[in-house]
Amino acid sequence: MRILARYILKEFFPPFIIALICFTFILIFDDLFRLTKLFVQKGISPIYLVELFMYVMPATVVLSLPMAALVAILLSLGRLSTDNEIVAMKAHGVAFHHLMLPLLGIAVILSVVDLGLMDYALPKANLAYATLKRDIQRHNPTFVLEEATVMKELEREGKLWMYESTDAKSGRMQDVKIWDGIWSGRPRFSHAREGTLGFEGGRAMLTLYDGLTYEPTTDDSEAYRVTKFQQQQLALQLTEDLERSAFQNQTPRSMSITQLKAFINTLAASVQTSQNPDYTRSRLRFAEVEYHKKFSIPFACLAFGLMGVPLGLMVKQSGKMIGFGLGLAVILVYYLLLQIGQSAGLNAMVSPALAMWLPNIAIGAFGVLLSIRMIGEGTLRTWRARDKLPLVVSRKVES
Repeated sequence: MRILARYILKEFFPPFIIALICFTFILIFDDLFRLTKLFVQKGISPIYLVELFMYVMPATVVLSLPMAALVAILLSLGRLSTDNEIVAMKAHGVAFHHLMLPLLGIAVILSVVDLGLMDYALPKANLAYATLKRDIQRHNPTFVLEEATVMKELEREGKLWMYESTDAKSGRMQDVKIWDGIWSGRPRFSHAREGTLGFEGGRAMLTLYDGLTYEPTTDDSEAYRVTKFQQQQLALQLTEDLERSAFQNQTPRSMSITQLKAFINTLAASVQTSQNPDYTRSRLRFAEVEYHKKFSIPFACLAFGLMGVPLGLMVKQSGKMIGFGLGLAVILVYYLLLQIGQSAGLNAMVSPALAMWLPNIAIGAFGVLLSIRMIGEGTLRTWRARDKLPLVVSRKVES
C-alpha cells in the first residue's frame, strides 16, 4: 500500500500549494489596503511596508493552512472519483481506510507544523508588527491630522487627543482635548481653546493656549483638581523621523504557549486581590481564549481531514467543482463557529476551552459519522452481493 499512499499524496500536494497561496493572498488583502494607506499617509520608505507584510504573513498562514488542506483533500479525491480511479481501486480490494490513512497522516503533520508556527513564528511576528507599527504611527503626525478625529498614535502610552477645527487665519487648532494616563485608572484631562503642534529637536511638542486641566486628587476620593493655564506644553512621543525602538508590552497574541500559560496563572492568582476584579477576569478570559486558540486552529487540519476524506469520496462526476464548493462551505461553517465560540468565551457564556474546541469537535464528529456510514455501506454492499457470486466447486482428483 506504500505505492497507493505515494500516489494519493502526489495528487494532494499540487492543489494544496495552490490553495495555500490563494487563501493567503485573499486573507491578506484587507491588510494590503490598510497598510498601503498608512504608508501613503506617513510617507515612509517602502522597505517598512514590505517588512510589515512579512510580519503579517504568519498570522495569515496559520489560518489559510487548514483551509488549503481541506480543499486539497476534496480536489485530489474529486479528481480520482471523476476519472473513476476510486471505482477501480475498490474493484481491486482497496478499502476505505487505505485511502483515508495517508491523508489523515498528512493532516496530522500539517497540524503539528501549524502549531509550531502558532507557538514560535506568530508571537514573534505579532510583537515585531506592533513595534514597527507603533514607530510608524509616531512618525511625522502632521501628515494625518484630521479635524474632529481622535488621534490614537499614542494610545498604547495612555494618551488620546483631538481638535475640532483649524483657524483659517492663524492656522491654530481650535478646541483641543487631550486625555492622559487612560490606562492608569486615574486619567487626566486637558481642554484648551487653541493649540499648535511642532517639533523641537526632532520631538513633537503640543502647545495648548487658554485651557483647563482636570486631574484626580492624591487621596482615594473621587474628587478632581481643576487647574487653569494660559499656556502649557506637552511632550508627545512622536518623532519627525522614523525611529526604531524596542517594545516589551506583550499581549496574549504575542506570547508563546509557555509565556501565555504563565501569564494566565498570574492573572488567576491576582483576581481576588485586584482593585478591579471584573477587569482582571475579562483579561483572564481573553488570555484563556487565546491559549486554547493556539491549539484549536492548528488541529483544524485534522478535523478538516476527518471531514474531507469521506466528502471527497462521495463526489462523483464534476468532482472538482463540487469538491471546491463543499470545501468553501465547510470552511465558512468552521470559522463562523469559531467566531461565535470566541465571543461566547469572552462573554463567559461557555468555558474558553469549549468555546475554542467546539468547531473542531463539531466538524470532526460529523466527519467520523460520514466515515462510519461509508464503511457500513461498503460492508452492506458486499453482504448483499454474496448470493450473486459464482459457486465454485472443488473436486479431489484421485490418481
